[in-house]
Amino acid sequence: MSKQRHSNAVNLACSGNTEYLNAIGGRSGKAPPFKKRNGQAKPDLGKSPLGELLTTIGEEDCSASLRDLPSDAGITACKYIASYSWLNEKEPTIIVPGKPPLWTPLQAPKRLSVDTGQYFRDPNAARFPRYPIEPAVQAIFESHQAFPTEDIDVFACGSTMGHLLRFVRAVDKPFRFSVQVIGNTVFFVRKENDPREIIPDIRGYSHTFPDEYTTWEADVKGSDTHQRLIQYEFGGSKCLMRFECEGYIDKLAAKDKAKSNSVAPGDNDIFQSFKATSVSQKASNVQDSLVIKTSGSEIPQSSIFDLKTRSHQYKASVDMTDFYPVLWLEQIPNFIIAYHDGAGLFHDIRVQDIRHSVREWETDNEAARRRLAVLLRRIVEAVRADPRGLLEVYSPCKDRLEIRKQVGDGVETLPPVLKARWEEGTTFAVSGDEEPCAMSAEETRSGLEEPDSEDDDGEKDFTACSAETCGYCGRCSY
Repeated sequence: MSKQRHSNAVNLACSGNTEYLNAIGGRSGKAPPFKKRNGQAKPDLGKSPLGELLTTIGEEDCSASLRDLPSDAGITACKYIASYSWLNEKEPTIIVPGKPPLWTPLQAPKRLSVDTGQYFRDPNAARFPRYPIEPAVQAIFESHQAFPTEDIDVFACGSTMGHLLRFVRAVDKPFRFSVQVIGNTVFFVRKENDPREIIPDIRGYSHTFPDEYTTWEADVKGSDTHQRLIQYEFGGSKCLMRFECEGYIDKLAAKDKAKSNSVAPGDNDIFQSFKATSVSQKASNVQDSLVIKTSGSEIPQSSIFDLKTRSHQYKASVDMTDFYPVLWLEQIPNFIIAYHDGAGLFHDIRVQDIRHSVREWETDNEAARRRLAVLLRRIVEAVRADPRGLLEVYSPCKDRLEIRKQVGDGVETLPPVLKARWEEGTTFAVSGDEEPCAMSAEETRSGLEEPDSEDDDGEKDFTACSAETCGYCGRCSY
């Protein structure tokens, strides 16, 4: 089976879907792969002007309200909700539940080619620019006969929540995103300068490495990116979080499957939801030409990982605490860091159970977490109070966040039919057998390395990876 993970979508040049081809680069030649990449561009206010200013929030505003919060604003009650993978098809197509690529390390190292090509910042917007949140919502409804939408306060992603976490940690990176209230839920919608915006100056091996060391399995062959949705409680809010999953480790998934198989029929065990769900693909057209197919299988949260590559010459300067915020937000328990010799040969690849270190980061950053909880509450209250329920969050600098009206009629988050379905909600609860997030399991797992933990609030900008320059790879998850 080919291990190529990020297709350049040239097969789409033979299709007749002109609108979709234009959206991804189409007949002009090599289209950028649909892979999430960091490297935040400054918001272009000339191309997309700001609306009327409603209120501003500073660090002091978040700190002033801490007395209203519990002493510990941590993430609790975390569980898997749904997932989907984008396919390389002539129409925008997802498979539900899909599956992350499998970790399949090489038996012996080989020298890899340096990354080439162009890469989109936001694969969901590039694939489906009109309603980038729709695939996630469709995946939820495909996965649950009845989902209690009225219980969800915030629907966010690693990008939007990452922006807010950096803001309360005084990291100076301008950002903006849209917000809309639908039913009881406030949706945070990622907003780049253009849905098809690409990351400039990609260097290193952050694409060729996963091409060689992970594999899309037969039931999800043709996938390009895997998106995962979890639910948890944070600071008094129930949050849905969408993020891209880099892959999973089979032996860890098998361990949870063994636990599931050991449960007597009828027991309400948390692992029963992770049964094999691989089925034949069945296509159905839905709102605005999004196509949904059913294939793949649900993968336990305890087996997924995030992945970074670095040049070996910068190994001593790599601070693991730079990775912990995203691992905490997305509750990812495993971390793979791979060091190359500067010319594409990876001899030092570390697979780590990172949960204990992330919990230490969580403890050390209690003040920032509590400020984040206050900030979430302020944004939710503002958009719920707005007559249209359509606002925008904009931060021009590290000590100022603005809540503004959207310009003109605003941009709807979901198509009318799907919006109405979310607003209707349901009195039925999600079944209680979803797997809890792996951060709540045992602190370490034997056989995997545990990195040293450091108390450091500094946050570097990992925007490239090159032996000739900085050693960074541009794979920061938010």
